[in-house]
Amino acid sequence: MKREPANRAVARRSLGFGLIELMIAMVLGLIVLGAAIAVFQSNQRSYSANEGQNRVQENARAAYEMVARDLRATGGSACSSESLVMGADAESVSFRAPLAGSATEVTTTSADDLSYRIVAGSASANSVTLVEATPAASDVFRANDIVMVCNAAMTGFATVSSVSGQTITFSGALPFDPKDTDNADPGSISIARLRSNRWFTQANGRDTGTSLYMSRSGGAAEEVADGVQSLGITYHQASGGNPNVYVAAPTSMQRVDAVRMSMPIRAVMPTQNPGESRNVDRTIATSVAIRSRAQ
Repeated sequence: MKREPANRAVARRSLGFGLIELMIAMVLGLIVLGAAIAVFQSNQRSYSANEGQNRVQENARAAYEMVARDLRATGGSACSSESLVMGADAESVSFRAPLAGSATEVTTTSADDLSYRIVAGSASANSVTLVEATPAASDVFRANDIVMVCNAAMTGFATVSSVSGQTITFSGALPFDPKDTDNADPGSISIARLRSNRWFTQANGRDTGTSLYMSRSGGAAEEVADGVQSLGITYHQASGGNPNVYVAAPTSMQRVDAVRMSMPIRAVMPTQNPGESRNVDRTIATSVAIRSRAQ
């Protein structure tokens, strides 16, 4: 009987996989694949959660900064807080009571952040000219803008009818003559746009439910920050009430010197496991002092 060489027999036995070996390899492959899928899903959930957190933080920052800016500036102008508001027009009435609101919304009135000096010699109740050559008056003021003209003694409001060069003409006369003021240097007169903003929340028609909105001077609502669920407002009344607490309905808005606001904010993650909430909810709260009423 012919015998095969030993090395040829070993070679034949080592060719290919056996069934058991193949099954073990498949199981190991499935384990590795499952681990990779688990890592991918974990990373996806982490990314979604971080994205939700980022959206909440961005919306919180926008909401806080814009509302807080208006609250701080309430009743403020480039002139003295002791400047007498002249006239009986709607703007004068609004500026005499620059803070209004409730537990769920607030309206603030103030001069714009930027004001511009006026040439005293050419100023009148019907038109004023800016001292500086830049910026161009037409880049700052437009026809139908409501503007505040003031010095340390008097404050008045008018509507812009036209802008030519650095001269701004009004459609109606100011309630005082800028060249004929008491207790103030005519050279101290300045002009700025009037700012009146109402802040509130309402439905936005999206997954987040509601957003923070602003209305400028009674105009259409403009969305500012997505996902703000509500606006909680309480007021600190320095005198005529309890000075140690914030209340939703102060007895006198004229004596409010600080406002506390609370805003629950929601972001909705784009993907999530079935049965798990897609919502990321956070709440920000802060207190803001009104500069013009600081003691």
